[in-house]
Amino acid sequence: MYYLIGIVLLVVIFYFIMKKQGGLGFWKKATKNPELVLKELMNDDAWIIDDGTAKVDEREYDGPFLLHVPSLGKMVKIYGKVGKYEDSQKRIEEIL
Repeated sequence: MYYLIGIVLLVVIFYFIMKKQGGLGFWKKATKNPELVLKELMNDDAWIIDDGTAKVDEREYDGPFLLHVPSLGKMVKIYGKVGKYEDSQKRIEEIL
């Protein structure tokens, strides 16, 4: 019985962590067209694209979100400004 309660609790916690982390649905769509998504993110001040040198205040930004960009041949770390990136995600989803 305790195992079942523990599993349910872990699923609920995981769900809320994923929901906080920028909407799993958006990032699934982003992986299908990463070049376009990266271009849109770079042109929006709601995001920080970390090249390894960024100083990110984790109280103001969520992330890191990871996006594999084939043209760069690597994963890119992305941080979203809390309160701004959610609207940006909606706009980008409409483009996708």
